This record gives sequence, C-alpha cells and structure tokens, in this order.
Amino acid sequence: MEISALLNQLGYNENDATAAQVKRILNNCDGLNLSSIITLNDHLKPLGGFVAMSGSEDVFKIKNAGKMPGALNVIENWAEKNKINIKRVNETTHYILGKNI
Repeated sequence: MEISALLNQLGYNENDATAAQVKRILNNCDGLNLSSIITLNDHLKPLGGFVAMSGSEDVFKIKNAGKMPGALNVIENWAEKNKINIKRVNETTHYILGKNI
C-alpha cells in the first residue's frame, strides 16, 4: 500500500508534511504493515475509535479505545494477530510501536 492511500483512508490530506510524518513513523515502527493499519481503523470505526498519527511522537495512535465496549478486544486481537507492540498512553489512547521482535 502506498503512503498516499494510507493518508486518504485515515482522513488526512496528502501533502509533503503528512507524507514525511508517515515515513518517520514507518522508520520508527519496524515491520509495520500499512494495510493492517487500515484494517484496524475500519474495525474501530463502528466502535467510535480510529487510528491517527500522533502529534507528539512519530507513531500511529489509536484514539477513543476505552470509550466503547469491545474496542480494547479489537485492539488486542489485532496486535496479537499482527505481532504488534501496543503502548497504553491513557484510558482512551494507545500507541502502535511496531512488530514484536
């Protein structure tokens, strides 16, 4: 999947700054599959959650994770299936850190 498609699927406008941020995130998050990010986002939408780019760190973040029942299960199952490390920042925010090594 191309960066432009990812940005579009996550609701971002494609420009030099957003493309550069995705590239930095991918450099930070070893082995992250862009299509799996879209899959997670699609599964979270009906539960009121979504995937976005963090404004403070070069990682993807999961927002509103704790607000709807079932969202945490979706995140945990996705992380386990894709062998991804997740860091809980607070009740409603999690960071996607990259592949378990």
